[in-house]
Amino acid sequence: MNIFEQTHPSRRRYGLAAIIGFIAGIVSSFVKWGAEHPLPPRSPSDLFNAACAPESLIRAAEQIDCSRNFLNPPYVFLRDWLGVIDPNEAVYTFAGHAFNWVGVTHIIFSIVFAVGYCVVAEQFPKIKLWQGLLAGALAQLFVHLITFPLMGLTPPVFSLPWYEHVSEIVGHLVWFWSIEIIRRDLRNRITGEPDPEFPLSARAH
Repeated sequence: MNIFEQTHPSRRRYGLAAIIGFIAGIVSSFVKWGAEHPLPPRSPSDLFNAACAPESLIRAAEQIDCSRNFLNPPYVFLRDWLGVIDPNEAVYTFAGHAFNWVGVTHIIFSIVFAVGYCVVAEQFPKIKLWQGLLAGALAQLFVHLITFPLMGLTPPVFSLPWYEHVSEIVGHLVWFWSIEIIRRDLRNRITGEPDPEFPLSARAH
């Protein structure tokens, strides 16, 4: 099996793929969120002391929370890499609940990955293997197990609890599965043609 097999150039719809990816990214972000409710990835009792020191510049001592449940990857990324003073500051409120910058980052993260996946799928169809589950597993590997620890957004990978790995792999699999379902359905409906999976040497239909 050639994992770098390519579709015929005449059948690629990059612009449409980006639009569909934007839609799939928003919808799938709620799927990813939903997976974390029955399987929370972090515990309030797990401390992240290495990332806690800057909190003294934001909050009073009695308000500082050093748990990984609070110092989650989007929070630490916004605070340490983008310089957002308080990532938990409300963007808007709905029914008395605040939606903060961490939530916005979660959606943007989902959109970026969904757009990338949908655009790449136009040229390299093997990324869609197992209805997107392969891409979900790769995202879990490279983002949570490699990139996040290197950026200091999580503790070293070997110190992460088992339940975080379970939560993240399940969440990433259902997340990318939902992206693929939306991508394939919308693309087929809009173009009126089957999803392109023909090699570069094949003739366009």
